[in-house]
Amino acid sequence: MLSLGHKLSKKYATNGIIDSEYIDSYAYIFDYIFNLALYNFTLILIGFILHKSAITITYVIITGYLRAVAGGYHCKRHITCTILSYTVFALYISLNTIVSTIPIYISLLIFVISWVLILIISPVDTPNRPFTDTMKKAAKRRVLILFIGDSVFTFFSFLLHWNKVIYSNVLSLTVCMTGLYAGYILNSLKLHKFINK
Repeated sequence: MLSLGHKLSKKYATNGIIDSEYIDSYAYIFDYIFNLALYNFTLILIGFILHKSAITITYVIITGYLRAVAGGYHCKRHITCTILSYTVFALYISLNTIVSTIPIYISLLIFVISWVLILIISPVDTPNRPFTDTMKKAAKRRVLILFIGDSVFTFFSFLLHWNKVIYSNVLSLTVCMTGLYAGYILNSLKLHKFINK
């Protein structure tokens, strides 16, 4: 059975909008966009149902953007990715209550440490989809822009005593940092095995 993205890209090729040799590439892009939109919509819906809209939106913005530009851990199969993504979100929602008991200054310290660690390692690619030098520079620049924007937002959140937003921001960054380093370690191991073959 063809995916929605594959059907759409085949239709575009039939209508002469794209070349038929690019059907698979466009199918991947379309499926990625559809899955991302569905995933984010589902998370926001869950957050709304659980009365945790603000922390869910923070999670969607921070993790969504950072994962898109910084890379990180990637599963081999779509179903594994889906299960892992929803499990991580469930842990995020559960841990938010615990994290909110940490003193705000400790959270701000974790914020700084998380960002430093993210900036050091990003972007993280995968052996099957490596970044070119141009892509790495562009991704690094986007991560830096997010860092500046997030830092300004966190500073004003601190001044306005929006502690709930700061806690969810810090936890979102910790999730992203963990994914980046997991991806880096696993990709290094795969690359090491590939070189030694």
